[in-house]
Amino acid sequence: MSENILFGTRSQSTYPGVSEGNAVATRHNPRGELVVPDWYTQLVLDGRVFNVSNAVQETAANLNETARGTDNVNPVLLLSVPLGTTAIPLEIVIITSGTGTAEDLTVTINTDDAARFSSGGAIITPLNMRKDDLVTSACTFYAGSTQIVATANTDDDTIYASRVDSTQIATPTMPFLDWSARRFVPPVLFGAASLLVFIVSATDDHTFFFSVKWAEIPSVSV
Repeated sequence: MSENILFGTRSQSTYPGVSEGNAVATRHNPRGELVVPDWYTQLVLDGRVFNVSNAVQETAANLNETARGTDNVNPVLLLSVPLGTTAIPLEIVIITSGTGTAEDLTVTINTDDAARFSSGGAIITPLNMRKDDLVTSACTFYAGSTQIVATANTDDDTIYASRVDSTQIATPTMPFLDWSARRFVPPVLFGAASLLVFIVSATDDHTFFFSVKWAEIPSVSV
């Protein structure tokens, strides 16, 4: 009986580096098993994952709106993906700071196949999750320190929705929004495209800490 053998290199104590564009042997552990890293972790190692968070780390941001606006034109967070870039959202985490009126909040995450940003908001520079900053983000991220105004939605596409009870506002014990591509099916934002987050309540006096992570790949490689 014939046996197919995959030849490679055992690499445990050292990790051989190979320059871009050159052939490389597969990596195996001491038992001969093929070593395949977690894909999301590999994206970080490749310098392809970016994060945005509060403009000032210790200061909660006033984000919520009292209405989504007709055609979803008032998001509180907006990721704009340019033509030629594809972005895959990986994680969105938002927690209230415990201030503001004790009332219910509603939240949705929406996507669109168009560049939606029109005006307003504050630009937050995406930071590479690989801390030697191997790659610079091609995307632009806006947070609603002033009202973000978007153009009318092209796609009526909601990928996540939830409601937050008023008691969570006064004494938050965990993120009220904890979306992850490991749990939910992630969209693939083939630029030009947009990711929009809406937080809506009767008053706009709530403040939040947030983190949004995504991977970027040149669209020619998708």
